[in-house]
Amino acid sequence: MDRLNWKTPELFAGDTTALEAAGYTKLLSAVLFSRGLDTPEKAALYLLQDRSELSSPLTLKDMDKAVTRLEEAIAAQESVAVYGDYDVDGITASCLLADYLRSRGLNCLIYIPDRIDEGYGLNRQALEALRERGVSLVVTVDCGITAFADAEFAKSINLDIIITDHHECPAQLPVCSAVVNPKRQGAGYPAYELAGVGVALKLVCALDGDSERTFEEYCDLAALGTIADVMPLTGENRILVRRGLEKLQSEPRPGISALLAECGAAEKPMTATLVSYSLAPRINAAGRLGETPTALELLLCKDSARAECLAKSLCDLNRRRQALEAHVVADAAAKLGSGKRNSPVVLAGEDWHPGVVGIAASRISESYHVPAIIICLDGERGKGSCRSFGSFNIFDALAACGEYLESFGGHAFAAGLNIKREQIDGFRQALASYYNGREPEEGGGLSPEVNLPGFFPLTMRGVQSLETLEPCGAGNPRPLLCVCGAVLDSITELAGGKHLRLSFTKDAQSIEGVFFGQTLEALPIRTGDIADICFTPQVNEFRGKRSVQLLVAGVRASEEERLCWELLSETGEQLAEISGRTLTREGLGRLWRGLKHSKGYMSLPALFRDGGLSAAPIEACLGIRVFEELGLLSYSLDRSEGVVDFKIAPGRLKTQLESSPLFRILSETHAQE
Repeated sequence: MDRLNWKTPELFAGDTTALEAAGYTKLLSAVLFSRGLDTPEKAALYLLQDRSELSSPLTLKDMDKAVTRLEEAIAAQESVAVYGDYDVDGITASCLLADYLRSRGLNCLIYIPDRIDEGYGLNRQALEALRERGVSLVVTVDCGITAFADAEFAKSINLDIIITDHHECPAQLPVCSAVVNPKRQGAGYPAYELAGVGVALKLVCALDGDSERTFEEYCDLAALGTIADVMPLTGENRILVRRGLEKLQSEPRPGISALLAECGAAEKPMTATLVSYSLAPRINAAGRLGETPTALELLLCKDSARAECLAKSLCDLNRRRQALEAHVVADAAAKLGSGKRNSPVVLAGEDWHPGVVGIAASRISESYHVPAIIICLDGERGKGSCRSFGSFNIFDALAACGEYLESFGGHAFAAGLNIKREQIDGFRQALASYYNGREPEEGGGLSPEVNLPGFFPLTMRGVQSLETLEPCGAGNPRPLLCVCGAVLDSITELAGGKHLRLSFTKDAQSIEGVFFGQTLEALPIRTGDIADICFTPQVNEFRGKRSVQLLVAGVRASEEERLCWELLSETGEQLAEISGRTLTREGLGRLWRGLKHSKGYMSLPALFRDGGLSAAPIEACLGIRVFEELGLLSYSLDRSEGVVDFKIAPGRLKTQLESSPLFRILSETHAQE
């Protein structure tokens, strides 16, 4: 992916007075303001942290029916099955609900269908097998919202169904004892984006009278599933994930503790990022490769020694998953080639492992900047995983092309489908037509939120204040900032050249950044270049010393440097681009004095590095153009050396600044502002 495809926001000019008066730092206020949170009230709502802000679970439509039916099962000591999905969301939801029901004295089974042999969701064979084992009530988690025929079949064999799900709802719902889904029309619940495990947590809280004890007992599992399912970490999700991460840090379950140790993350701070990149992939590997019992046992395990064995097994499964995924991605990339794609990728393969095609679809989508559907063929039928890109809604697209599909389901950004081999070509064409008619916004590049000149240098207090935004993840990303026109002073290779440490100077302030996964050969700039830097700031602690460090996300040759050269060139007419710039008499006076005391040349890198002429680089270049128009100096350019040579006109010249057309334009802009 072209990580340099990023747009620089305008210089920050928002009025953050009210936010700063409410106690937010200048930097945090700028980030909040850039997200549309321009009042203390909006900011406080966005930064919810108190469990008291959670709505009652009984607000969810049909929750009362689900509670009544389960209380009947508990009273009659019925045999109940929790029927889940095989991803992290479904696995954590299954463990959460089953553990609670068992604590209420129920004989509760967990059934998760085999990803390869059975596929997603309810199926008749599984329901019939559960009924034969004496189960009288099945509660789904993270699945079931489109199980119309299966619900009818369950009714025919005297098997009650309660559906709890969070996927998009069809117009008609399955007929069963209760359907609890925050996405239901008229569901009446404000937390629309709960994960499947979030809905399961709401169910057990409703069963237990919405008690603090129940929330505390299971918020860690809810956090795992919510983060892994890439749910927005705002509103109620933010509250439960924040508390869940605290519990995972302070009192992890034996299985989680063992998994952290096995993957080398035992001593790291518990964050949403750690869950996403260390815990979730290993738990997910079990479901992808048909080994969900291993993950279920790990999360429910009480014995530390047994947990260590299970954690090792999950890590082994994850390594196998990575190898299978690499095979699919390489095969798909070979078929696609390196050309640009103008429509969604729809690829089918005979020997692709169905458990990893979803991850492969994500990789392909990221590489080609278009949605991707990767289909695993088995005879005349195929199962596909779909991933969107940018703002494109893949679920709506599948619905529009539904005539080619046997079934489908999922979210706006990820979905699954079943299709006959003979329909794949028609589906590909229909999807391309649908896609090209909607011109989705490009995604996948870098989109800095705030351009930082007014906030530089970054202070420790300002950077630490950004921790208020945690937990960060989907819907609430870590702040991505940028600084334009910094001079790259040095490059140091780390870990044998796998990563880079970059040292920059901006406005006479030096700062370091680490660029993970970037090699020296691929870096688009070199020492001494003027660069724009896109980054997330963080506090680095090394040998007891704390400092601000940049976690670099992208660098490029400076747009400001380019503009400087264009402004100084004889043919450069950039008035449209500089309409937002201003020149004042005072600023021009300082610049003139600096030029008179200089040695007759101006080095752009020096100007960007330390502002040696008491002016920002672009303003300095504009001033030189003004002085040239007034006949006060002449200049020539040496771009190879990055130098502007100028000569002050002899004699003591007096002139009116208004005689410069450029000054009149820029002073008029200043007056309007």
